[in-house]
Amino acid sequence: MLDISKLKNRKALVKLEDYNGNNEYLISLKTRMEKEGSFFISPSVAEYIELNFDREPLEINKVIEINEFLGKQLQTKFELNHIPEKVMVEWVLGETEKSYHVKGKVFKNQKYSPLFYVSKSQISENLLDVEMDVDIDFDEYQKMDKRGWRVFPHQESGIKFLLSKNNRILGDDMGLGKTLMSTIASIESGVEKILVVCPANAKINWFRELNAYIPEEDISIIKSGHWNPKKYTIINYDILKNFHTITDGRKNYKDHEIHRHLVEEGFDLVIMDEAHMVKNPKANRTKIMNQITEKIKRRWLLTGTPIANRPMDFFNLLNICDSPVTSSWKQFAFRYCDGKKFKKKLKSGAYRDIWITDGASNLEELHNRTKNLILRRKKEDHLDLPPKIVAPYYVEIDDMNQYHRVFDEYLEWAKSEGKRLGTGRHMVELIVLRKYLALEKTKQTIELAEQAIENGQKVIIFTNFTHSFDALMDHFGKIAVGHNGKMNSTSKQNSIDRFQEDDNVRVFVGNLISAGTAITLTKAETVIMNDLDFVPSNHAQAEDRAHRIGSTSTTNVYYPIAVGTIDEMIYKILEKKRKIIDTVIGDEHVSMDIETDLFKEMLNGYF
Repeated sequence: MLDISKLKNRKALVKLEDYNGNNEYLISLKTRMEKEGSFFISPSVAEYIELNFDREPLEINKVIEINEFLGKQLQTKFELNHIPEKVMVEWVLGETEKSYHVKGKVFKNQKYSPLFYVSKSQISENLLDVEMDVDIDFDEYQKMDKRGWRVFPHQESGIKFLLSKNNRILGDDMGLGKTLMSTIASIESGVEKILVVCPANAKINWFRELNAYIPEEDISIIKSGHWNPKKYTIINYDILKNFHTITDGRKNYKDHEIHRHLVEEGFDLVIMDEAHMVKNPKANRTKIMNQITEKIKRRWLLTGTPIANRPMDFFNLLNICDSPVTSSWKQFAFRYCDGKKFKKKLKSGAYRDIWITDGASNLEELHNRTKNLILRRKKEDHLDLPPKIVAPYYVEIDDMNQYHRVFDEYLEWAKSEGKRLGTGRHMVELIVLRKYLALEKTKQTIELAEQAIENGQKVIIFTNFTHSFDALMDHFGKIAVGHNGKMNSTSKQNSIDRFQEDDNVRVFVGNLISAGTAITLTKAETVIMNDLDFVPSNHAQAEDRAHRIGSTSTTNVYYPIAVGTIDEMIYKILEKKRKIIDTVIGDEHVSMDIETDLFKEMLNGYF
């Protein structure tokens, strides 16, 4: 006789094998099946697979009552001396006829969110009805705006997206107006204290953006050593990186006090502009930012590049937003970063675990598990902007013999070391080559820029290195303004304003990092990347300083590539990395399995 239950179980397992969603329970079952092969599941689990295979988990952040039975279970699990009455449900992973399968917390500071069933009979309201109904009079904001700016339809939906949940990542393309969206959303939120964290060169721009709707007396810019919070308090990431923990007195006392105030002030909302600046969990400013955000209920992260270079860049942004995907760093590293662990012997004789997390794996799954948290739109889909044309511009450097001498010196050094390629020291040594190429290519960059100027255009030139920056500024003289890390905020803003407003200023020379984010340079029609960075998002950010709301003509972006040099390989690697990023946060998915570090791949092409 045919066993119906076994047949149902087999059918459920076949489905499970093809599962590619973001239900953590189904993922754990699939992982177990991949490790153990076919395994027995109960009829109830088979039913769960059937019912929830095509359902997306739902983020809700809602406190609900729980029954006594579940309370006793939790009391035992967490060694509580009382039966808890409520649970904070963060995710609904699925449901059966009688219960919800949820992920949540019993107490506020609980590190991990366990999975459990909650009886539907114990829930007095509709658990799934969680989206906030947002009704905003956007015409009123147009009347309020001192500049007369309108709110575009895509901005209206972005504002509603921010308001719908406490934790959000607004990952729109550069130039879609993330600052304006978060400004209006913060006003509509009704909260009393808002903290804005941004790059140093964006503080004045944030002040101006807020001041279009908010009185000047309600906005404060924090400077090192001075704490003067208002309704809107603006601070830059560079101040944060100088802080240590509250118990650490090594730094300036006044800055130490600012840190203490930031942690204890009781902000209702934090807006993190260019949030990818806190992607590195080991960086001091990241640690401080994580400490500050812990006590802030609402967290809005703005970034045009949620993934700057690799999936691990995404981890801390998701962690700040309390995404369940970050409950285990090791699991994230293994699952989505092709993580590999090995033992390193220390001088003491002891061993330490070392993780390599530069790869990428299961990218579509990561996209599915995080897509409800992030809103990502492209300019071409929402703005009637003139086109942006990006193309390599192949050039020949004058002295290839000298280039080969520099390259051969590096090659000999690398071989003599006999160490693994792609280490930090190798990257440092490689900078010598990149500096040489950057300076050599300024000649072709100048020629390209002068052609554009003759055609009546303004030009932006980006470079990574001081020598090439100085050479470009010296050549163009009075018709050029500069923007680099050595300048203060006032000088930087003055350069931006002069380029945008003064017809006599034709060239903007910017350091790729300091001038590549958070500024608007829409008067430019030509952008030249004098030299190449290893991080594709740095280029994408820089390109869109010109191509954004306010652009009136085609933006031409040129990448001078020195023929027969490492430039060619770097450019190819950058294109590969762009595809990885599009797979995780974009709409188009491609099948990619990056098994090796792309930097190693570049070097291996030569050695």
